[in-house]
Amino acid sequence: MLVEITKDSLMDAIQYVIKAVAANSSIPILQGIHIQANADGVTFRASNTSMTIQSLIAQDGVSVTVHRTGAIVIPSRYFHDIIRKFNDDQLILEIKESMILSIVSGHSQLRLCGMDPTEFPSFDDGEAFPSTKLRMNTALLRSTIKQLALVASTSETSPILTGVSLECRNDCLNLIATDGVRLAYRALHLEDATHNSLNAIIPAKNLYELSKMLNKADDTTEIEVSNNRVKFMTTGLKVESALIEGTFPSIKNVIPQSYMCEITVDTACLLRAVECVTVMASAQVIRLVANADTLKLLSKTADVGDIQNEIPLIEKCGEEFMVSLNGKFFIDILRNIDCESIRLRYAGKTSPIVVLPDDSLMSTLFLITPVMTR
Repeated sequence: MLVEITKDSLMDAIQYVIKAVAANSSIPILQGIHIQANADGVTFRASNTSMTIQSLIAQDGVSVTVHRTGAIVIPSRYFHDIIRKFNDDQLILEIKESMILSIVSGHSQLRLCGMDPTEFPSFDDGEAFPSTKLRMNTALLRSTIKQLALVASTSETSPILTGVSLECRNDCLNLIATDGVRLAYRALHLEDATHNSLNAIIPAKNLYELSKMLNKADDTTEIEVSNNRVKFMTTGLKVESALIEGTFPSIKNVIPQSYMCEITVDTACLLRAVECVTVMASAQVIRLVANADTLKLLSKTADVGDIQNEIPLIEKCGEEFMVSLNGKFFIDILRNIDCESIRLRYAGKTSPIVVLPDDSLMSTLFLITPVMTR
């Protein structure tokens, strides 16, 4: 293998795939990055039991020039840490001796002992994926993942809730995530409705890592689902994730069908107010009081002090109400709503608050369970 590559291109690829390196694995080869040089360019791949990431830098004579093909697996930690400290913009990767990768950058030269690339897990794992595929705008997929992944549980006591449910029926894709306190739901219309129905539960942490890699807003991402794997493919990037086995809980009886009050407020204004009062909130609990034309936010911590904030209502329908919420959970939801104003629906003291973007084109809904206080 003999490759000329720019430092920026190499670092971009490494930073993508290193997210899937099994750093604490007892299998040494899974602690490495697989490098494959061929006529198309240079492919970098890392894998653990849950996720595989592959990044391709296409040969263009500028970012990458492949003079000789070849493959090797090298230790990810040393490779990443040393490459980013090199000063020269151009690097040469070469295998001169068996299982030894030589890296030259200006006056610096690094030799890394590698491992046999044939022992590294293959991307498709020998499994035939179904021919049916979903295609989505990359920017839409990224925003959807950001909205749902943060709501999923991080506790392994209920593995099902650590995932995001993906359910496709005809031309509608429904995505749901919940941690038992919050819930996020989004329905997306698919232009290409030729696929069959499918159900899958994808680990939220893998989706969150994927969202950070989806940078090309005008691109399209292809999704393939099999019995136990899901694959996301976009220009120069492939991400494969394991699925979570089980049945996701139904949300039919969770979403309130009627409400006693609905208020509309400016999203940015509400977010600033919630962030402000949560600073003084004991156990992160804040109180919302909806009056005739204002929404009052309050919190306090014993022996420290209290705070009160007030924002105007754009619109109000129904009776006044008072409810206590977890401020941090509320902030997470508000930060990921891409809409100028939102609607809050109050259905009673023990019913979850419904948060809706005030945009008829967005089929998105959030729930947050009230905190019982005296």
